[in-house]
Amino acid sequence: RYYCRYYLMGTLGATDHLMFTALVITWGNTVINYYQDISSRKSRPSQFRKPEKQAAALKGLEGVLITWWVYRYTYSIGLCFVKLSILYFYKAIATNRTFRRLVHTTIVLICLFTLAATMASIFQCENPVDAFSTDAFMAQFDRGARKNTAKCFNPTKLWVTTAAVNLFTDVVILMLPIPTLLSLRVPINKRLALVGIFSVGIMAIVASCVRMWVMALWGESPQNSVKFGSDLLLWGQVETNSGIISASVPFLRLIFKGRDRADEDKRPVISPPKAQPSPVDEKPVEIASMAFFSGPGDAPAGSPMWKPFITVPASLS
Repeated sequence: RYYCRYYLMGTLGATDHLMFTALVITWGNTVINYYQDISSRKSRPSQFRKPEKQAAALKGLEGVLITWWVYRYTYSIGLCFVKLSILYFYKAIATNRTFRRLVHTTIVLICLFTLAATMASIFQCENPVDAFSTDAFMAQFDRGARKNTAKCFNPTKLWVTTAAVNLFTDVVILMLPIPTLLSLRVPINKRLALVGIFSVGIMAIVASCVRMWVMALWGESPQNSVKFGSDLLLWGQVETNSGIISASVPFLRLIFKGRDRADEDKRPVISPPKAQPSPVDEKPVEIASMAFFSGPGDAPAGSPMWKPFITVPASLS
């Protein structure tokens, strides 16, 4: 995308930098997902039943809690930058006043919601450190032996709400430019082609729907959270990367357009040989048809003066 925008179009804008920021955050989330998987392997429930493995299991559990706490808000921030990149692209091409107002309103709402979701994720507990405290986590399963003094809310409700709002905003962003594209004064096939290009974003909507379904299974019980945890992380990556890809595909067409043009330039052009006039025969190749029958300015007796309307080869004269 950067290559096409800078070298082929000669311009870079806020939409490109926002998408690059989203890509960097997504790469960071990939690293977090890796450590989430590594930590979860070290803290399986069966390992807590063996006294010799409890210390290592608690260490792994601490890693799980920290990585999930960080992932909760970095995931929302990454999606926010993807959507802002698309909306700033809309803003750059918008000429209709109503369309621009809708884009600005959507930008403000997405920023405010992301800020609220991020703050709620960070301050899941009154004391943020309790969000990744192993003592507070284990106390909910062993209430008799451990005293839980942490005051936290269940993050599952926040995650479900965030996923629902993200799905809704995905649909809104997909539908925003369609009325404007359909009203363009261009041939219908070009209008439909533009709508098709912008509709590539439906990939992100499908991924968001699947992720919501997996999240519903993940949040049913602690056993399901262990079973579907990796699936939830996988579809989170699919959702974010689908948004990045679908928003960048329209710019990549310039690469193939340039290749097609280069192929046309290299293609040999075959044309018929040009006629070479003979130096001896200087007679005109064609003469007027009626001049063939009468001299210039004269008409045969009893014949009207016809103006030339076709031509015949001069060799027939």
